[in-house]
Amino acid sequence: MSKQNKSETSEEKVTPDFNPMIKIIFWNSLGFFFFSFLVPYVTVRFLGFSEIELGLAYSSQLFGALLSTPLVGYLTDKVSKKLLVLIGSFGRGVGYFVMYIAIIFYSLYIFAIGLFILGFFVGFFWSPLDTLISEKSHKRNRSYAFGKRGGMMGIGNLVGSIISFLIFGLTNYFFSENIFLVYSPLILFGASNLYAGIIFNRDVDESLTFDDHLTNLGIIREDSFSIPQINDSNSETKLKPKINYMFVLGFTVLMFAFLATNMNQMIAEPFLQSYLIDDLNVVDPTLVMLIQFPSHVLALLIAPKLGRLADKINPMLGIIVISSFGALVTWLIINSTMGWIFSLILILDSTFMWGGMLILQNVLSRISKSHRGKIFGISQWISILGAIIGPIIGGIVYVIFGSFAPFLISIFIELLIIPFYIIAIRLLKPYMAEKIE
Repeated sequence: MSKQNKSETSEEKVTPDFNPMIKIIFWNSLGFFFFSFLVPYVTVRFLGFSEIELGLAYSSQLFGALLSTPLVGYLTDKVSKKLLVLIGSFGRGVGYFVMYIAIIFYSLYIFAIGLFILGFFVGFFWSPLDTLISEKSHKRNRSYAFGKRGGMMGIGNLVGSIISFLIFGLTNYFFSENIFLVYSPLILFGASNLYAGIIFNRDVDESLTFDDHLTNLGIIREDSFSIPQINDSNSETKLKPKINYMFVLGFTVLMFAFLATNMNQMIAEPFLQSYLIDDLNVVDPTLVMLIQFPSHVLALLIAPKLGRLADKINPMLGIIVISSFGALVTWLIINSTMGWIFSLILILDSTFMWGGMLILQNVLSRISKSHRGKIFGISQWISILGAIIGPIIGGIVYVIFGSFAPFLISIFIELLIIPFYIIAIRLLKPYMAEKIE
């Protein structure tokens, strides 16, 4: 069979510049774990505020992203994606610097402003990046492609966590009064985001898509032999209202499920640290970091393998399994009695969370080719809205009903959303630009 006529092979998964693009994410990810540890620690332990203020602090970051995401979702399909990633990286760096200043001046208000800035510019980062990942990968390897992104985040997270342990742990032990040194990793991670934006903008070729790559190789895509569309104008007119109605209904149900999922994730997550300290009596801040650390890194490191698995299973079956086991793991969290058991269960929780995320990103990337930026922008906006509501509800029920309340609500929501995802995928399946087999 000649080169011109052969169909694409399974080895053709991504464009040549995909891996260099993904490797740049390392620099953006260095501060992820330290940031996730720092927000509850600074708010409740360092500044002395309650879990209600902690929920509001989390929400201030997400509110910033809520404002920027719709604009960025629209711009992703119109302007340079590299430029948007550059803006997002620089903005995230500034957010880290402002948070450092807030700690120096013992100000929750400046800290919340730093979180808002960070969240606002995060909105500039993920939608264009996810669109580039989709454009530069084969549809059958889409979860794997997003898993590669997660894997590189894991490597960056691992290196950043080691840096955090060394600086925060040692300075907190020997120079605990010197907050300039104790929280100095924020300066390093802010600078790494600036560097990441520069090299991403310099090294990524956003004009090279996966389809272009196959064309350059002389490989014919399998889906180029699709069934021709009906040209009869009367038939098209008759079918259009039905197709639009079912698509809108399916997409609406999917976005409702996204809202509930992210609300659920953030109902309990901000209060894991408080539960660990208050209920399990782990008071050493370095030990608290050590217990939380594996769950923030290991699931990301195995994300490419999770992505390979997600590409092989039906998304509806995947959602059922992951949500069911996720609810079980949450129940195990509130029944753990020792720090090391708590840490192991958190690893399982993060693994299921990432597995579900990879499946859903795969589904989103298939809905439309020409409007991927808008699709990712809308879904991210809905997700952020849920993530804003979650910490506020979690903080209120934590204070009123006790430390178990956010986790019990999370279990209920995780099981409740399963039928909504199944209905949404069934409704959307006939209208996807890249079909689900």
